[in-house]
Amino acid sequence: MGTCYNCGKEITLKDEEVKCDNCGEVVNFPCINCHEWFSIAETKLCKTCGYYICPNCNSCDINCQKSNWQIRLKDILGSTINREQLNKILDLIEEIKIGKDRRCCPKGVSISYAKSRIKSCYVRLLGYRVKSDIDLDKFLERYDKIIDVPLGRILTINQSREEGSYGQEYRDVFNLAVCRGKLKVIKKKKKIGDSLIEYEVYERSEEGQCPMFETKKLIIKICTNPKCKIKEFPLSQEECCYCKYKKGNKKGQFYPLKIKISNKDTCQLNRGKFKKREDGEGQSD
Repeated sequence: MGTCYNCGKEITLKDEEVKCDNCGEVVNFPCINCHEWFSIAETKLCKTCGYYICPNCNSCDINCQKSNWQIRLKDILGSTINREQLNKILDLIEEIKIGKDRRCCPKGVSISYAKSRIKSCYVRLLGYRVKSDIDLDKFLERYDKIIDVPLGRILTINQSREEGSYGQEYRDVFNLAVCRGKLKVIKKKKKIGDSLIEYEVYERSEEGQCPMFETKKLIIKICTNPKCKIKEFPLSQEECCYCKYKKGNKKGQFYPLKIKISNKDTCQLNRGKFKKREDGEGQSD
């Protein structure tokens, strides 16, 4: 995850990926501490700060909270804890913190949606990642139901979904509509007991698609041979025109191509610009 230093696009890589699908180059980063360049193929990601750990000096972000946790744990536990135990505790704290925090973009879309789920939603609009035409029609029906209401109408997920459907199915559509400028998140307050609670609802709008929302080349076709040097092929092509099987029953035949969802983010806002929600905020279903 982060910015490709070759083409400047925001990308989110899976564990086994080392190349940017937008430009086809292996992703490299300069260490923020020792300034040496390294390939992400040589290291792993720090989930706390979102920086890759430099294999030269073992640093991620110089302000990473994990360093402070390490110092405090050593002060508390002293020499009774070894390095392996310390790392396990740090990993546990990291997982707990990631699950608790919710960071949002200026339009109110959470980082998990902006950098992951919305891409899956959008490719469904293109007919991919759906089990059948019925699933696609249902997704489009939910989306159309939202954008067909008059401008200024206040919507909530619970009021919009049909009986028997899941709130998650509509939450996907609502967040996609925010990125496309069809809805905007607004905050309201209500009193529960002695407390005043701030929560979010959605307002039908036509503000235009977010300039950070990018949908070009989200679906690409690549060769099934992992050693192929061609980064992508036309979606209409079925076989690689360069790679042939060298042995087995398929010897001499070209490798087939496969469809892949690009690792380029639909949201091109840098992860550091997502802000943590204030405590006490909620979202109306």
